[in-house]
Order: sequence, then C-alpha cells, then structure tokens
Amino acid sequence: MVGTIGVVCAVVGLIGAGLLRWLPVRGRAGGLTAAEVAGVRGGPKAALGVAVVELRVAGVLDAGRDGRLRRLKHSGPGRNESAVHRAVRASLGRTLSPADVAVTPAVRRAGDELRTDLAGRGLRCGRARLALAGLLALAAAGTAGAVAVRGDLGTGLPPAVLALAVLAAPARTLAGHRLLRRLRRRHPLPATAADAAPEETGLLVALHGRRALRLLQPEFAARTGLLGGRTARETVARTGGGPYEGAGTAGTFSGDF
Repeated sequence: MVGTIGVVCAVVGLIGAGLLRWLPVRGRAGGLTAAEVAGVRGGPKAALGVAVVELRVAGVLDAGRDGRLRRLKHSGPGRNESAVHRAVRASLGRTLSPADVAVTPAVRRAGDELRTDLAGRGLRCGRARLALAGLLALAAAGTAGAVAVRGDLGTGLPPAVLALAVLAAPARTLAGHRLLRRLRRRHPLPATAADAAPEETGLLVALHGRRALRLLQPEFAARTGLLGGRTARETVARTGGGPYEGAGTAGTFSGDF
C-alpha cells in the first residue's frame, strides 16, 4: 500500500515536471534571427557561438593563430543582427577568446535578454519554471527510488528513471522542438561546404550545431574552441585579477553545440 501511494505521488510529480518543462505546444517564432534560433536549441551560449560565426562570415571579426577574436570593423551583419551580435562587437575593444567574450557584462546581459524573450515566446522554459520542474522531478525520483529500494523494483524504477530523464532534458518547450524540427527539414545540412551559401552559414550552425561547424568553419572553430575545447593558445588568465576574474575555466567555450 505504501509503495503504491509512493508511486502515485512520484507519477503526479513527474507529470507536473513534464508540463512545466515542455508546455506550450505552440509558440511565437516569427522574426527570429539565426542566433535566436540557436538560443532555442542550446541557450545563450549556442546563440553566442552562432553570432561569432556570422560576424566572422560578414568580415566583422576574425581570429588570430592563438584563437583570440579581434574586431576588424564596427558594422554588423545587417538585417540578421541581434542583441547578441551587438554585444559581441561592443566587447571586442581588445582581442579576447570566445570564452572571455562570453563573460563580458554586455554579452551576459544580451544572453539574459535572449533567455527572457524566448521564454516569453514559449520556445524555452524560463528559469522559474525550470527550477520548479527540477524540484518536482527530484522529488519524484526520490520517492520512486525509495519504493524501489524497499523491494518493489519493477514498480519504483521506471518512474525514477523517467524523472531523471526529465531533469536531463533540454530546456526548450514542445513549441521549441517543433520549430527546430520544421527548420531542419527546410534547411538540411549540405553534403559539402561548397553547397552552402555564405548567408546560410549562421542558420545551418544554429540548427545542426557541431556537425555544421565541422563542415562549414572547421579551421576557425578549431582555433577558437567553439567546439568546446581549448583555443589554440590561451593567454588570458582569469585567476590573475583580470576584469572577468573567476568567470570559469580559462580557454574553454562550453557552448551547447
């Protein structure tokens, strides 16, 4: 009896967590730039990576052999420019690695604005909903796990595993999933880099992540650490009292690509 009540409570918590994480089914997707589409898929860090790639394709910035970004001109990429693009350009008053760009105040503010906008559009789960969903999923996992430990493994284990899956799921809603699925059908990854127009590069990276980076910008991505590794040569030490001290691991850009 106790085990049955525990499983029912776990399932109720699991359903609540799922509704918080994945609703709504429909969102407002009109007018999104490539960087914002990347934000739907992977959050502000993915949006930053796409903005950097688009600014590079537009000739606004480039990277040296050490992987640090430098601004070549002040203009943006035109109609596809977002707040993240503007923040990146503003941060490059000096050469910086992508990891250092990510922690500048301007880029952080732009990331927060992007997160709020996408949550308002119903394409990403907002922080408050995400936190509440996490608490419900943890409670469900704990309750179901207790049932399993007490001997009813077949009844308690499945909801416990499902609760952990909810915790590990991306923060985008069903509306966000549908948007990405639709755009990927319209913009599949080409077979070779020569088959992709330059103006499509940002959107393809936004939709296909690391696979698109390796195909379309392999050398630039490798030098700058956009694939999640270290830059070719990192010379900014954040433990040395710099302006962004304590921001994270030096030389890495852990965007969700």
